[in-house]
Amino acid sequence: MFLPGRWVGQAPEDPGKVLRDLFVVLLLIVIIVGAATGNALVVALSGLAFVVAVTARTWSALSLEEISYSLSSETTHAFIGDEIEMVIRVENRKPLPLPWLRIHEFIPQGLEIVGREDDFIDYMGGTPLDEAVSLGRYERLRRRHRIRALSRGHYHFGPADLTSGDLFGLYLRSAKITRHEWNLVIYPDTIPLPGLELSMARPIGDTKTRKPVWRDPTRPAGVREYRPGDPVKSIDWKSTARRNELFVKVYDPSVSQYAVVLVEGTTTVRPWEGFRLDVLEALASCAGSVARQALESGFRTGLVVNSTLSLGGRNVIKPASGPTQFAEVLEALAMMRPATMSSLQQLALANARDAIPSGATIFYVAGQLREGAVAYVSELARRGHPVSTLWVGREDPPEIPDLNIADYRSLFGIGSNSEESMFRRPAAKQQMGDELGEMAPLG
Repeated sequence: MFLPGRWVGQAPEDPGKVLRDLFVVLLLIVIIVGAATGNALVVALSGLAFVVAVTARTWSALSLEEISYSLSSETTHAFIGDEIEMVIRVENRKPLPLPWLRIHEFIPQGLEIVGREDDFIDYMGGTPLDEAVSLGRYERLRRRHRIRALSRGHYHFGPADLTSGDLFGLYLRSAKITRHEWNLVIYPDTIPLPGLELSMARPIGDTKTRKPVWRDPTRPAGVREYRPGDPVKSIDWKSTARRNELFVKVYDPSVSQYAVVLVEGTTTVRPWEGFRLDVLEALASCAGSVARQALESGFRTGLVVNSTLSLGGRNVIKPASGPTQFAEVLEALAMMRPATMSSLQQLALANARDAIPSGATIFYVAGQLREGAVAYVSELARRGHPVSTLWVGREDPPEIPDLNIADYRSLFGIGSNSEESMFRRPAAKQQMGDELGEMAPLG
């Protein structure tokens, strides 16, 4: 048997199989008795039934041998509201045809099958997808379905149950795939954040800017004629000697802009109270929106999030720019789960050397303010880091003298009595702009 998947095993045996096996034994006894008594009609009929039963049993036993099955897609990353084409592939790699094959797939909650939006959702919190196919000898088959992303997350597909058997349906054989190799990451929504301050604490650095904050001596832009007041050290002596006239060097202005988004993954006052899905979604969306705006403004942007992430997720992303940085930040936020692995300050301190450059602008995104995290962020402010706190909790934001707290609850649909579901039908997707639209490839 060849069934690509995370794990493959036999499903529970058909209870009627024992009775059918007893019937085959009974037929064999009848054939022997008929032959001993010379009753040709009994021998012929029993023999025919025996051949059919043995053939059916053998056919069923071989039905799932050399069957290749997979669920996959060319898309591995998408945004809320996107439609993703997934493909079911089945191949019969043996000369024995497969008269019928029942496929029972499972689409996780947070995704819906396009055209089947009102389908039944079972107790596991997802939508079943059933297929019935037949395969000839060495035949290959593809079935395509479109699914729509309703919520951010890291989705694994399965389990899948395959059932087949003989032509007469006398014997059944089943196999199970608990998880497919394909998984899908849905990024959180990002929206413009009015009033977000992007302060620059380091006026000399590596990023060119249109606003002359400081002339960067590492970025020569050319020469111009000397003007009274120009410093002597800026004179270009080679150009002066060649042209027999004073010329000075001209440099591009630059700033070194770093932004770090600190995300407090705790959503309730006490862990045993559970978690708030609406706040968790707001945290992911707000942090992604900050990162997007910072990157668009030319900041080298990083992320520190203390939520437990799906396998492969990164809790700390070093500040950087470029096409892949936004995608990396959004992927980490997509994998946020409603539990914290450690306190935010412990995680930040353990990675401060790489994650928080000197003078970086700090954006503290929270729905709950922890004493240790507040003390850490306040200390960063005292060290000269520009700090902004973005509040997305259900309650009114607390008043803390050392923190400038901006209330962004209304932008993410959070209210004092909010009980919004994690899964919602999205409005029109926010346009990322030409540059950021290319930052997060959809596959």
